[in-house]
Amino acid sequence: MLTVTTMLTVPQWTHWPRFKNLMMVMFGAWLVFFFVTNSFIKTLNKIVVPVLEIPLGFYMPMQAAMIVFAATLFWLTRVIRD
Repeated sequence: MLTVTTMLTVPQWTHWPRFKNLMMVMFGAWLVFFFVTNSFIKTLNKIVVPVLEIPLGFYMPMQAAMIVFAATLFWLTRVIRD
């Protein structure tokens, strides 16, 4: 049975520095992605998606956010396993 003294705290994990650096890289990439995407929204809003009748500036970042989120989850799990 685990007691408070035998449980490891987060900084005691051997992989914590690698995991922390990976999370910082992912967070930085996420921020850059959203800043770049948002910088083109006014230009993209002039184009309307024909079938859905919504501005491309709304549709494209929404779809790209889902793709980037899924890709980063797969990348994170692959790196953590190694």
